[in-house]
Parts: sequence; structure tokens; C-alpha cells
Amino acid sequence: MKSYNNVTLIGRTVKDPDFKDSENANARAQFALAVDRPYKDADGKHPTDFLNVVAWGKLAEICNEYIKKGCLVLVSGRIQSRSYELDGATKWITEIVAESVNILEFRDSKADKSEDRRVKKKAA
Repeated sequence: MKSYNNVTLIGRTVKDPDFKDSENANARAQFALAVDRPYKDADGKHPTDFLNVVAWGKLAEICNEYIKKGCLVLVSGRIQSRSYELDGATKWITEIVAESVNILEFRDSKADKSEDRRVKKKAA
């Protein structure tokens, strides 16, 4: 049977993306996404999962330019696990590798103005 790995999430960004770009490697943007669970706990609140998202290349550049803390975003991609060594111990990381990111709601006035200009250019 063929494998299938696909995830779609809607949540709010916890902070601005951590962006790295160098001449030798693809651009990379990492950010955490707060995603509420669909049920309430004993206190009547929705528990929240904080999921690490990474975007590469042009998508990373777009995320860095437009995503700010508190933005509501829809992320589609795949789940990926990787490991690394630290002080002789193996550490594991599970993250979402974004294939597309859609900003559903801005939280930063600077980003809002940038989006307005982009929409006007397309309409003209």
C-alpha cells in the first residue's frame, strides 16, 4: 500500500517567523502555530497545541514578509520527523513542512498596508 502524509491546519502564529537566508542554502522560515483542539476541557477551555512549521525557498520569503505574530493562517503540508545529536543524546523533532500557507487574517498594520497595495496592483 502506498503511504500518504498530508496535514491541513488553521491557527494563529505565536511569534514572527525565524527567517534564515544564505547564498549556499535555500531560504528557511520557521514559526509556531497555536491550534485549538475541537473539544473543551474540564475548565471549559479548548486545549491548544503548539506546532512547529517550516517553509522553504520562495514560500519562506513570503512567510517572512507577510506573517507576523497573531496572524490567522491556514497551512497545508506534511509531517516530518528528524533527529540530531546534542551532548551525546539523540534529540527528535517533529514539524510541519509547509507546502502552502494562506493568511486568513492579518494582525500587523504594516502587513495590512502591504496586502492592500498588492491587491490594488492586481486589480489595476
